[in-house]
Parts: sequence; C-alpha cells; structure tokens
Amino acid sequence: MKHMNLNNPQDFMALMVRRKWWIVIPFLALSCAAVMVTYILPRMYVSKSLVLVQPRDVPDEIVKDALAGSTEQRLAAIKEAVLSRTSLIEILREFDARLPELQQMNIDQKVETLRSQIDIDLNQSIASARGAATFFRISYRSRNAETAQKIATKVTDVFIEKDNQARETKVDSVTSFVSDELQQIKQELDASNTKLKNLRTLRRDSLPDQTPANLSNLDRLEQRRTADSTQLGIAQTRLTNLEQFINATPKELQVSKPVPVIVTPPEEKNPLVEDYLATQAHLKGLKARGFTEKHPDVQVDNNTLESLRTQIPPDVLKAALEPKVVKTSPAPQAVEMVPNQAYLNLMADKAIVEKSIEEYRKSIEKAEKEIDTYVTRVQNAPESAQQLQDVIRENDELNKRYQEMSDSLNKAKTSQNLETRQQSSPLRIADPANYPLSPTKPVKPAIAGVGILLSLLAGIALAVIVDVANQKMWTLSDVESLLGTTVLVEIPEIVTASDLSDGRRRRVIQLASFTILSAVYGVCLYFVYLHQGFVLRQLEPVIKRLY
Repeated sequence: MKHMNLNNPQDFMALMVRRKWWIVIPFLALSCAAVMVTYILPRMYVSKSLVLVQPRDVPDEIVKDALAGSTEQRLAAIKEAVLSRTSLIEILREFDARLPELQQMNIDQKVETLRSQIDIDLNQSIASARGAATFFRISYRSRNAETAQKIATKVTDVFIEKDNQARETKVDSVTSFVSDELQQIKQELDASNTKLKNLRTLRRDSLPDQTPANLSNLDRLEQRRTADSTQLGIAQTRLTNLEQFINATPKELQVSKPVPVIVTPPEEKNPLVEDYLATQAHLKGLKARGFTEKHPDVQVDNNTLESLRTQIPPDVLKAALEPKVVKTSPAPQAVEMVPNQAYLNLMADKAIVEKSIEEYRKSIEKAEKEIDTYVTRVQNAPESAQQLQDVIRENDELNKRYQEMSDSLNKAKTSQNLETRQQSSPLRIADPANYPLSPTKPVKPAIAGVGILLSLLAGIALAVIVDVANQKMWTLSDVESLLGTTVLVEIPEIVTASDLSDGRRRRVIQLASFTILSAVYGVCLYFVYLHQGFVLRQLEPVIKRLY
C-alpha cells in the first residue's frame, strides 16, 4: 500500500534524507550543464550611433517642401527600406566573413537573424516637437565588438544613403508628375481655346452681343418687305389696267401715206439737247408706269433735267421742244396699215411693269429669306449664350488649374534646386557608432544562479516523484494515520546473509552505473565545450529569446 504524508517539515526532511541521492545527483548534473551552457553563451556587444535630423535651411514659408508626409513617416519608410531583404543581403555580402555564427544558415535565416540584431529606434524623433531638430538611434549587437561597430556604421550609412535616394527620387518624381500634369492641362486648355474660337466663329452672328443688330436688321427687312409688298400690289393693279387697255387698243391703224412738199432741212444736233430729250422721254415713261415724284429714278431724272436747262440756251431749248411741222400734199395717197403706236407704248409699259413685278417678288423673297436668317439668329441667341458660357466656364477653370499647376511646378523646381544646391542629407551623424568595451548581454552570474536554482528544484521534484512511485509506510505514525488504529507491537526486520550479499551486489552495480553515467555525462559536457558553435546553433531559438 502506498502513502505519502508531507503535512509537516519533518516529513519533508525525512523525504529528502530518504531520497538524497535523487536530489544530489540530478542537482549536480543539471548545475554542471547550466554552468557549462552559461559559460559557452556568447557575449553580445552593442554598438550605437546617434543620427541628427537637421531642419531645412530655408523655411517652408519661402520654399515649400516637395516631400509629402511628415518626417516621422519618411523615417519610418526608410527604416523599412533599410531592413528590407535586399539591403540586408548587401550587408551580408560585405560582412559575411565576420559573422561565423551565420555560416551554417541559409540565406533566409541569415536575413532574419541580421534583421533581429539591428535596432532602429525612432521614438525620440516621433516624440520631438515639430520643426525642431530630432534624433534617433541605430544599434547593432554582435558577438564581436569590432563587427558590431562596423555593421552599425554600415547600417547608419545605408540609412542616410536611402534617405538621400528617397528625397532625390521623390523630388524628381514630384517635379516630373507636376510637369506631366501641366502638359496635360495645357493640351486641354489649347483644345478649349480652339473650341471657344470655333464657337465664336460659328456663332458669331447669333451671339448675345449681336442681338440688337439682328433685331435692327430684322425690323429694317420687315419694313422693306412691307414696302415691296405694297409696290407689288400697285404694280399688279397697274398691270391689270394695262392689260385691259391693251385688249381695248388695236395693234394696227389704217392711214393714208402723205407726200411731203416742203421738208425742213435737218438742223445740227446738240448733244445736250439730245440728253435733255432722252431724259424727258425716260421721265415720261416712268410717270406712265405709275412712279411718283418720290421715286429715286424720278428724282434723278428731274435733277438731270434741271442741270441740262442751266446748260442749254433758252431759245435752243424752246426750238427743240416745239413740234416740227411737215407740209404734205393735200392729195391723199394709198392707204396702208401701220402699227398702232399707242398699242406699242402700252406693250412697252406692260413689259416694264412685269419686270418691276418680278423684281419686287425677288426682293420680297430675298427679304423673307434674310428675315428667316435673322429670326433664327435671334432665336439661337440663348442657346449660343449658354454654349458660350459653358465653354468660357470650362476655359476659366482650365486656366485656373493651369495657373495653379504652373505655380506648383515652379515650387517643385525651386525645392528641387534647393535640394541640389544643399548637396547634403538632412540626416547628420551626431555620434558615430562606438566601439563597445564591455558586453551588454548576457548577465552570466544571474543566468548561472537561475540555472543552479532550477537544478535544485528539478532534483527535489524528481525525489518527490520517485518517492511517490516507491511509497511505503516508514513509521508508526504512517500506519496509524493510514489504518486509524494504535500499533501495539512492532516486529523488527530480519536480515539474512543472502540479504546482505544481495545488498552489496546492488550497491556495486549502482556504483558502477553511476560511475559510467558520470563518465558519459562528463564526456558530453566536454563535447559541448569543444563544439560550442554546434551547441549554440541548436540553442539559437533560446538565445534569441534570452537576448
């Protein structure tokens, strides 16, 4: 029957005495292992550099910074670039020979290990006041002090180089982007100007500013059409009357052919008199057709007659106006049919009236077409105004965008020139990477002490486990506690000679086993000492947590 009672310190001390070797041996073994592992743990040296973020020499009020985002965001982006796989592989190529602990790793493991050993602390920069100089630290830990310093310096240089590249790339990209946008807006603006010009040309007669002129011309044309319509009516009435006269007038007349006895010799013709008579005849023809004194042609003929009267002597004019008398023989001659001059005159007047009617109709038709044109222009004025307003608004917006983008391009170029002239990064190494004289980790005494303490606890735990597994009733109190009765008689153990022989044999076997195990354990510890690199590689996950 098994039982264990640890209700008081005496029972616990009794257990430790019973199972002392189960405590001592594991304690010594584990303590030696802990001390050995602590001894071979690599010392870590940390080299740190301090980087100053300098403010710009020219305030933003004078030259706008073309870089988007805050300084903290930019530094965070550069940090990610420095810790990227590409950058870390470049560092590994340069310092691979100085990192023996990475030799047995593949490239991905090397990159992850190197990344875990680099620390870029931007907290100071983020916590600083905006606009003031800020700081941040870059550190690297390594098992070699010189390697730690060189890699910390390299990482710092890479950080500054990445910052220079980022600033140059961003400023150039901003300038290029703004320039492309400006070119695009310029093309749109040119197209808008062409559209506006074409619209003004196409709608030049129906634009709002032409409406008064169009209305004036429309009124003038309507008056002309009304006047022509009136004259057309008069001419049509005259034509009707002439046609009645023509129908009532014979085409030919029967007359006797006279024989002149005395013929007045022809007088010398005067050109002025001829012009006067022709003008007078033309004036009579106009009046015969119904033209009034206000008609422009009638007025022109009257003015011409007045002018000729002042140039022709009165007696000559009087003689020219008097009818010529031709004496004929009183004896009649043969009768003949001659054209009726009145009929001919009526036909001539009819032709003139018909021509006037055709001219009036053409004039009215032309006026109506022009009226339709001007009416269309007036009706299209609101639509033309709306289209013109839309194009002008679009043109104004494009001009505004073009001006804004032009100003942005000038600012971007000014910022680019400023970056080029400064020829230096805003990041300056205020404190270069130091050469660490003493390791920062691990604290080996503390680790060894914790290892020894854990070894002791492990030995005690093992002793308790063994005692539970092999539990017996050792004392009277155990029996009484288990059975709940009082022990009256205690029978002593009877040891025979064979029992003593078996006991000695077991002790010899135990001693030999302990010796062999101790030797094997010592060989293992020696192997660990000789192959520290192999052991450390196996313990790399634990070391990463420890550091």
